[in-house]
Amino acid sequence: MIAHDLSVVRHISDRVMVMYLGKPMEVGHYQQVFDEAKHPYTKALLSAVPIANPTLAKARDIQLLSGDLPSPLNPPSGCVFRTRCPDATEQCGQQPPTKTGNQHHHIFCTHSTLGTSPV
Repeated sequence: MIAHDLSVVRHISDRVMVMYLGKPMEVGHYQQVFDEAKHPYTKALLSAVPIANPTLAKARDIQLLSGDLPSPLNPPSGCVFRTRCPDATEQCGQQPPTKTGNQHHHIFCTHSTLGTSPV
């Protein structure tokens, strides 16, 4: 199922793949992705999910992404998220992301500091 409403995805999915411009950013069991998000894009998306409790909603920190929105017709070289990633390095523009993490939770990142080990 493809969805843009993460609150629905959490309730109906066993495994979740977070994508940006058609490329995977993070994949795993829904609890790992929602409760232990590693990729900056996943974290930003989750920070914007509406919360029904007004007190909690006011107290949370929504992570706004800055940077240039890339064209899907002409995506950036290397990692497609690098123009908006707060952790991007020069290497991110030169190499595509590598898959890191463990056998159940994968993070796709060029500089591989988000995962624990290559998979």
